[in-house]
Amino acid sequence: MKLLLRITAWLAVALTILLSAWAVFFYIATIDEINDETDDSLIDYSDGLIIRKLSGVELPSDDNGTNNTYYINEVSADYAAAHDWIRFEHEEVFISSKSEYESARVLSRIFMDREGKYFELVVAVPTIEQEDIQRSILWWIVALYVMMLISVLGICVWVVGYNMRPLKAMLAWLDEFNPGKKTVPVPADTNIPEFRKLAETIQSAADRFAEQYQEQRRFIGNASHELQTPLASCSNRIEMLLDSQDLTEAQANELVKVHRSLQDLIRLNKTLLLLTRIDNGQFPDVSTVDFACLLHETADLFGEIYRGRGVAVESDIAAPFIHEMNGQLASVLVRNLVKNAIVHSSSGAVVRIFMDSDGFSVSNPGTSPLDGTMIFTRFYHSQSSSEGSTGLGLAIVDSVCRCSGLAVTYRFEESSHIFSIKKAEKDKISNSFQNLS
Repeated sequence: MKLLLRITAWLAVALTILLSAWAVFFYIATIDEINDETDDSLIDYSDGLIIRKLSGVELPSDDNGTNNTYYINEVSADYAAAHDWIRFEHEEVFISSKSEYESARVLSRIFMDREGKYFELVVAVPTIEQEDIQRSILWWIVALYVMMLISVLGICVWVVGYNMRPLKAMLAWLDEFNPGKKTVPVPADTNIPEFRKLAETIQSAADRFAEQYQEQRRFIGNASHELQTPLASCSNRIEMLLDSQDLTEAQANELVKVHRSLQDLIRLNKTLLLLTRIDNGQFPDVSTVDFACLLHETADLFGEIYRGRGVAVESDIAAPFIHEMNGQLASVLVRNLVKNAIVHSSSGAVVRIFMDSDGFSVSNPGTSPLDGTMIFTRFYHSQSSSEGSTGLGLAIVDSVCRCSGLAVTYRFEESSHIFSIKKAEKDKISNSFQNLS
């Protein structure tokens, strides 16, 4: 879950609990306040009635137009002793002016006159319906809750999103970071100390990574270059020994094996040199490349070389694919794809090439899919890899595509391995730090 969504969810839960507790408190406080005000008015009204009763003054009508009702009954001493002299209750009372029952707050008071007689005064004042007030408060609380929740969450989302801009800028920088190319510094234009510290840490880690990457590339390049001469010298000496007449058959066989292994090492060394040159950007020249011509030439060339394997190459050129890139790298790209398809095909198989204006694909028969996450990794060998394979062919294809504005993809469909080349979208060109976003 994204950080912003997680913060929003936690805020929603916290606000729900807080507003629910507030709603209960608000309801209880509102009902208590209403009852207190009503009780005060009942006491004042009953005091006036009791004073007039004890003074012998004529009592007002029990229906005076205010919906207040009362009655006075004489009670026994036992009744007075058994009941509280002041009681408040909620009852349904009949309002004669409306000829209907209404909810009322009722005050019952017991008092004694000068003759020692006990009387009970019951005064009722219509009040709001409990159910009505509960319903009204409930709806208002729900409406208030929804408005507050939306408002608070909206403000929080905006505030968090606004203050997270430095983090988004750093993530965007990581998306574009390529250790083999010059990059701008990590954006740190913020007054938030935590983000400044994070930017400094990222910049330090990126600098160390870029330095180690450059050291690794220099080491591979220098080592491969230095190995060229001794490898070629060893190969020549073995060939001279093989031409000698003094070798036994067993010695000659052993030298042949050594020479074969040495040739594999020479081929691996040349491939590493090529990869290093590609990574170092040593192919700056760009021209318009017609891949249709390249594929025709390559298919004819490898068709002749591998004719003994019984592998046929079929081409379907719907439209030429034109791209601006280095011509030498384009040849390397096509040769590696076609050779990889032929070498990994069994006798009698057909390698198919399809091309249109958007790109081209090379497919060959297979029994099971390859590991799509590893096939473009250097020195990766599948179970079907042929003897002497360096495991760098597809890695070279991937490197050429990345530095030439192309994208290579792999899929396994209808018992065929399919490698497709298309122009890469600018905002989706892969880089070595894309998994950090």
